[in-house]
This record gives sequence, structure tokens and C-alpha cells, in this order.
Amino acid sequence: MAGSIAAAGVLSGPADVALAGGRGRGHGMADPKGHGSIPGLEDVDLESPQPFTSAQLEATYASDRTVDYIPLLSGFLGLQSEHPDTLDENLARTLTINQGASDAVQAAAIIDEYGDMSYTMANGLGEKLGAIYQSAVDAGRLPKTTALIHKDGGRAQSESTSPSKEFFDYDRPYVVAPDDYVPRDKKGGDAYSSTSGSYPSGHTNQAFWQGTLLATLLPELAPQILARTSESGHYRIVMAMHYPLDVIGGRMMGQAAIAKRWADKEFRTLLLEARAELYAVLQSDCGRDLEQFIAKDTAWIETADAKKIYRDRMTYEFARVDPAGIPMDVPRVAAELLWTSHPSLTEAQRLQVLELTSIDSGYPLDLSPHSSSSWQRIDLCAAMSARVRVDRDGTVHLR
Repeated sequence: MAGSIAAAGVLSGPADVALAGGRGRGHGMADPKGHGSIPGLEDVDLESPQPFTSAQLEATYASDRTVDYIPLLSGFLGLQSEHPDTLDENLARTLTINQGASDAVQAAAIIDEYGDMSYTMANGLGEKLGAIYQSAVDAGRLPKTTALIHKDGGRAQSESTSPSKEFFDYDRPYVVAPDDYVPRDKKGGDAYSSTSGSYPSGHTNQAFWQGTLLATLLPELAPQILARTSESGHYRIVMAMHYPLDVIGGRMMGQAAIAKRWADKEFRTLLLEARAELYAVLQSDCGRDLEQFIAKDTAWIETADAKKIYRDRMTYEFARVDPAGIPMDVPRVAAELLWTSHPSLTEAQRLQVLELTSIDSGYPLDLSPHSSSSWQRIDLCAAMSARVRVDRDGTVHLR
């Protein structure tokens, strides 16, 4: 465990893509040929993919509403008032990760610090497919996808973390321990000029709304994409810009923001058009059936390792601060994150999948002890890649 958290995620191996329910069976992962199962696939102009219209991008959607994320993140208040030892551990873990980072990890962290993470995390798609994706972005062949996901002004973006940072008012690691952290910035960089609060991590929020969006658009590679997304969050600790708890909070906020987008029926039409565009263009540019191409590509990380690293980073090995065994209350809107990975399941069944794949209660930032739904416990990596069996009465079981 310690190695997976401190490492850069350089594991590699043969692709082991977790296809939900198998090839066209089970809960309905897209047909590997891509014909008819992805709405709008046949409408994509492969010679010149068309962007969204101005009317689509400029419309006001229900999911444009501003959400107050402080309640979702409020588990931090209990740590401040009742568990100072956990916050001490938070700093200690940060310094251990920061001080022990290799040159390669430092270089990767700097890339994500200054780059558009929807682009820099392309290696999570696989050695060849990641390059194909970046080439398609560079050539303007993914106009709908990039309009939603790009760093600056992406139409699906999450809200700013600034209100939450101001509310919690927690100093960053490099401010708290100026003599202990190792600066890890590029020459002439300004990463350490920020004066904003530490909790939650804004870069991690960004990485997770972008990475979660990409995973829902390409669920065939959800474990790898989400593990790579968690890597971007981890890099914030490598730089001593943030603590592990900041990163966990950023994950929670970023995923809640994308769930809100999928829950918006009108905005969902944009997401589904981007899904069709991304699949069609990647399949065209790789020159063969996309699923077969993914299976033969060199994966960034094997699925089992991706799922382990992702789950490890959900808690960063913190001890529980509240009881285990509290039943999971899944936020209802979270079911929308399984829209593409489990399209044949009902909302209630998707909630069951999220419940069955969630982590136990009691870890820092979990709101379960307060009778609240818990974003902290949602293991989206496990849920999106879950193989399920549905009984006649609609009950879901993991296979």
C-alpha cells in the first residue's frame, strides 16, 4: 500500500479492460462494434466532426446552478475540533510523500501543475490510444469533447473551490512547514505563489471533474482513466501544495459536479453527443474496432492495479475516526455517473452498484455517522467496472 501511494503510478502491463457484463451482455456495456448501442454514433462526420452550435453552448442549463459544496466537505470541521491527531498525520503523510518523490514523479507533477489535465492524463488511455487522443485534440477532431472538458471554460466544468477554501481557511503544507518541504517546481515557476487556503484542492477538483467526465465518455477504460485522475490529485501532495485530505475533498467535489451534469436531462444531450464523437473518432483514427484496439494496446496500468491504487487513495491509510459498519447512504445523483457504464440498469439498481462497491464507514471526511449521504465512500472506479447480475426482483449482485 505505501508503495502505491508514494509512487508515481509507473506500473504497466498488458491491457485488462474491465468490460461491464462482458461483450454485449450483463448490464449492457456498449456493443464492441459500436453500432447502434451508442446514440448518435452513426451521425458523427468522421471527415470533419462538427462542434456544438452556439445555441447549445450558450443555453442556460439546470446544472449551471451554483451549488454550495461546504456541507459535502463539512467532515473537515469535525477533524479540526475533535481529531487534531488526524491533522498532524495529514501533514506528516504530506511531507513523507513530498520528500520521497523521485525526479520522474516530480517531472510528472509539474506537467499536471501547468497543463490541461484533460490532455496530460491521456496516457491513462494506453500507450497508443493516448497518443491518438492527443493527436485528435490537436487536430481539432474532437470539438464537442474538448468544448466540454478543456481546462479553461470547459462547458461541463465544476464550480470553483474558492468559497470552500475561504470557509475552511486551512493553511497549505508549504506554509505550515516551510523548512521541511522540498520545492518541486519548474525553473521560473510560480506554483508556490498561491495565497488561497488548502482544503479542498482546486487542482484535484479540476482533475476529477475532467477525469470523471472522460471516464463516463469512454467507460471501456474507466479504471485506467480514474486511476490516472487520482494520480493528478496525488501530485498535489508530491509538490506539498496540498494534504491527502485536500485531495480526497477535491475528488468528492469534482465527482459530485459531474454527477450534477449527467442528472440534467438537457445537458445530458451534450454529453451523449460528445460520447458518440469521442468513440467514433478514436475508432476511426485507430483504424480498427476500438475494443479490440484497447485490448492489444499497452495499458497505462492493469485494471486490478488501477482499482487498488484508486481505492488506496480514497483513504490514504488514515485510521478511522468514526465507527465502521454504518450502512451506506448513496447520494441519489451519484447514480447518474453510471449512465454509460451500466446503461440497462435502473436508477435504483445503479445506486445498488454504488452501495455494493463503496468503502466502509468511519474514515476521515465520511458523513455517514451524521446520517448524511457520503461522497467520500463512493468508489467510482470499482462501480464503473463492476460486473453485475440482476435477480428477477431487480436486486443487484456483484459477479
